[in-house]
Amino acid sequence: MKVSMSLQTSLLQTLTPQQIQYLKLLQLPILQLEQHVRQEIEQNPMLDETSDDIVTIDEDSDFVPNETMVHTIPQDAYDGEKDHEANYEEQEPYQEEHRDPFDFYESAWNEGNSVDKTKDQYEDDDDYGGFQIKDTITFTDDLISQVNMLNLKDEMRLICYTIIGNLEDDGYLRRSLEEIVDDINTKIAEENHKLHRDYLRRQREYLERSLRPKIPTHSYFDNLEDDDNELAELLSEPNAPVPIEYVNLESAEKALHLVQSQEPSGIASRNLRECLLLQLKAINNCSAAEELAKNIIDKSYDVFVMKHYPVLCRQHNINEDDLKKAIDAIRRLNPKPGGMGISQGTSTVIPDFMIIADDESDDLIITVNDNRIPQLRLNKMYEDLKKEARYRKYNKETREWLRKKYDDAKFLLQAIRQRKKTMLKVMTGIAGAQKDFFRYGESALKPLIYKDVADVTGMDVSTICRIVNGKYVQTSFGTFELRYFFSESLPSDDGEEISTRVIKQKIKELIDKEPNLKPHSDDRLTKELKKQGLNVARRTVAKYREQLRIPVARLRKEL
Repeated sequence: MKVSMSLQTSLLQTLTPQQIQYLKLLQLPILQLEQHVRQEIEQNPMLDETSDDIVTIDEDSDFVPNETMVHTIPQDAYDGEKDHEANYEEQEPYQEEHRDPFDFYESAWNEGNSVDKTKDQYEDDDDYGGFQIKDTITFTDDLISQVNMLNLKDEMRLICYTIIGNLEDDGYLRRSLEEIVDDINTKIAEENHKLHRDYLRRQREYLERSLRPKIPTHSYFDNLEDDDNELAELLSEPNAPVPIEYVNLESAEKALHLVQSQEPSGIASRNLRECLLLQLKAINNCSAAEELAKNIIDKSYDVFVMKHYPVLCRQHNINEDDLKKAIDAIRRLNPKPGGMGISQGTSTVIPDFMIIADDESDDLIITVNDNRIPQLRLNKMYEDLKKEARYRKYNKETREWLRKKYDDAKFLLQAIRQRKKTMLKVMTGIAGAQKDFFRYGESALKPLIYKDVADVTGMDVSTICRIVNGKYVQTSFGTFELRYFFSESLPSDDGEEISTRVIKQKIKELIDKEPNLKPHSDDRLTKELKKQGLNVARRTVAKYREQLRIPVARLRKEL
């Protein structure tokens, strides 16, 4: 085998660090972008938050964030081999009065005052009480406070605390009592070992003191009572600790019943059947329907879940009216007593876009919601300090630090501005393809894929994906995620392409209008869609129904 060397030329396309940073900014939703910008303000002294509506940025540097994106670092960054003292662009002549070493601190003070003046301040500080933090009490805290009011032994209280700590967000106890008992006994064993080790240490110290030769002292303080008591305590032999007793499964069952007897009813249940039974048993002066519901859940739970209503009527010797009243009583119960959350709060969505249809001009007005993003500008103090770096005797690290922070701040300003343009361009392409949706609603949704928008905007499909993911738009018909407007298509009898989301909506409408005693099967839904000119297979209807989280016809039956 002959070894040789050769020279070969190849062309590769790579992403620069600035391109990667821009792509990350492009895919951030509005809240995450706000957090990122505020973090940059804290880390980069070249950035200042201003109340101006226009972002301050130099227009001399071009910024094209696409496949042909160029570097936005100033020209002096490329001259790495030149003298660093000549790396900055030509500045104003240096004034002798700038040599005062306190100029920097004076400008910093004035800069801070000027920024504060742009913000709304309270005229009277006494009227401002600060932000009030809402004190939220979780159901676990409430349970612990209820257990503390019970007269329990330490062993039983420990088991109750452990059971409460193992409850999930919906209030159920899905860990077995055997595992909880093992955890408690493990902690008890560790505590006993710690007590025994402390006892051995004190016993060794006692033996060392007792074997030490006594030296008589003749001091006035020997007769004091406090010293006598302290000396007696030091010379007394330590008592062996009483080990903590281990818990058993029977004690854990009693503790579980104690926790389940607290409010809210049904807490610490191990399954849905137990949860419903605990709530029914907690009702005082139960009615006939509630008593029947208790018997159904206790003795015929599996039959009730499968909705075999004739079987229930035969087993309990009742008619359909009585069964309907019992079912209504069961429906009033809470299947998730924990409330599905440690802190029950409302999740809100902040839209990235807002679209309003103009009735007069028949056009769509698209707005990028960037009100939460802080308006930025370059810090004048540090910008002047960078300009004066060539005249002052700063070391190399200081000059490089100033230049790097300046480049980062300038790039962030440019990236935020270009991000807004790119997002507006993509949203315009989506709105143009789904124009009927913004006028008539969900029934006018058309099939759309990422490539269609990429062809209209002239961008890459990956760029469209970054902008669409996690972004929301507020319309006259509600707030939708941008991915909602993209769907596949199915042909109709007229040869027109229908969006799969429209088909799912029609399936949902048919199920909402079906009779309660005889719900539509998947075959019946297929025939109903066929009447509307939609050729959809039965297995496709079943798939869309499952995606809508709608059960089969037998489980949708109602009395």
